[in-house]
Amino acid sequence: MKLKFSILLVFVCLVSYNAKAQTVKATLDSNIVEFGNPVRLTITANVNSGQKTYFPNFKNGKITDVLELITELKPDTAVSQDRKQVTFTHTYLITSFKDTALYVPQLKIRVGGDTLLTDSLKLTFTLLQGVDSTFTAEIDTTKTMKIFDIVPVKETPWTFEEFWARFSKLILILLIVAVLASIATYMYIRWKNNKPIIPVLKPKEPADKVALRELQKLKDGKLWQQGRTKEYYSVLTEILKRYISDRYGNSVMEMTSDETLKSLKNDLAEKEESYQGLKFIFGIADFVKFAKLEPLPDENDNSMSYAFKFVEMTKKVPVAAENGDEVKKV
Repeated sequence: MKLKFSILLVFVCLVSYNAKAQTVKATLDSNIVEFGNPVRLTITANVNSGQKTYFPNFKNGKITDVLELITELKPDTAVSQDRKQVTFTHTYLITSFKDTALYVPQLKIRVGGDTLLTDSLKLTFTLLQGVDSTFTAEIDTTKTMKIFDIVPVKETPWTFEEFWARFSKLILILLIVAVLASIATYMYIRWKNNKPIIPVLKPKEPADKVALRELQKLKDGKLWQQGRTKEYYSVLTEILKRYISDRYGNSVMEMTSDETLKSLKNDLAEKEESYQGLKFIFGIADFVKFAKLEPLPDENDNSMSYAFKFVEMTKKVPVAAENGDEVKKV
């Protein structure tokens, strides 16, 4: 009988020990906080080794209607020295966006086959952190308070942000007025001078017309008749090179006479007379420029004639297209 009683007593003590050893606890790092700021909620569970422990799973980030879960921090586990107990610590950052006093509800922790509850905790979210409207500071009337003069307003330089915030609208209005005034002035000047409001770009004058006009001007100037032979051939070759550049798209202004003739070899393959006339002009011009040759009057006249013929024979000629609707130059 005594043996049975002893066994029963030991069993009751073990059960009592286990029930006491397995505890859960919830704490807050602050009970009054400015709403919207995080509060640290820590849940600690002391359980026997080998017990499966399940902490709350807050769905959709909600603990209550007004209490929200921000995030869950990394959990911590500690084992006692005798390895008979394990302490699980889970920490949550929670908050509320309402100025309210509430209770963090009792939270269920499953330990093995049992369900343990934490205590409910009072938590107040205020407009200003730490402000208690019921608190009144006592004034010590036995001490004399030192009175200071009013500090004058300190002048500080304006920043660009302050300047722009104050005058941005005025600046934009002035810019718009200035642009409109400029447009109106431009239109008035064009109208007064009998010019179109929108300038019409004139099509580029054909290269052959420009060249023929300049050749005629050179001819009428009678430079070689005045003994200015070198100047005559310099202007003549420049007119021809400018025409070649515009007509064939070959940039020959900086080329020598031989290089210019080589660049036209293919373009003038079927116009041998034009090529030979140009070769004659450049040949005479090189002798005048570099050998100080004084050509005969007939050679000067022939150079001018060859130049006119070269432009006339190589200019673009409008040719009707096969369908008769378009005209293109070749």
